[in-house]
Amino acid sequence: MAMNALWIPAWYELDPSIVVGVTEEFVFHKPATNEALRFYSGAKETDAVKATGAISSIHHKVLGDIESVDAQGLDYTVVLKDGRRLLVNAEEDPGLIYEWVDDSWQPSEMVIQDWRLDVKFTSLSPFKTVD
Repeated sequence: MAMNALWIPAWYELDPSIVVGVTEEFVFHKPATNEALRFYSGAKETDAVKATGAISSIHHKVLGDIESVDAQGLDYTVVLKDGRRLLVNAEEDPGLIYEWVDDSWQPSEMVIQDWRLDVKFTSLSPFKTVD
């Protein structure tokens, strides 16, 4: 079944990497009734569930459509659909942005207050409890 989920970073290597077109198992915070589905970040001590799904799109209200978020390491790499690459600090100054310009990372003038991403799945299996 198709479903949407929110990717809300907790930074500090706590967040899952996501890529449009990839099908894999994802972990989510166990949703309460009428609560939006959120990727599990490990930042909160809540129950988790897992499901296998195929990501069809990732969207940010300021950045637009996103191809991928590589959340490994203390700087996250965000690739926008238009090909631009952003490096986002995830440790010392979470959310600070650098842009790939002229073959090097340059400080960006962009300031993003809300890093919430809307992720659409073309399909998502039933949830299973994470042990």
